[in-house]
Amino acid sequence: MWIEILKKEVKARGLTRVAVELGVSKSTVSLVCNGKYPGGTTRIEERIKRIFGTNGRVACPALGEIAPERCADTHAKARSIGMKASNPETLRLYRTCLNCSLRR
Repeated sequence: MWIEILKKEVKARGLTRVAVELGVSKSTVSLVCNGKYPGGTTRIEERIKRIFGTNGRVACPALGEIAPERCADTHAKARSIGMKASNPETLRLYRTCLNCSLRR
């Protein structure tokens, strides 16, 4: 079940890192883990399954199978650098990353 996946990841890597990888706040992760999240959990459930549900690997359209940490870091860089990248390959990677369905 998805909640066990989340709890396992939090125990292995910590609340802060898992929150960054999922692209949500630490509060959200904590509340969901403890069964106290006041809203619906459908979106967080889908995100957990997409990011952690495939043996801890993310299917990146640009880089192939990568770790969730690399996905989160690349996405953060893509948001900050955006179209300012001068290297064509970096620009392609960041365009792909910004349009990726995993981080929506």
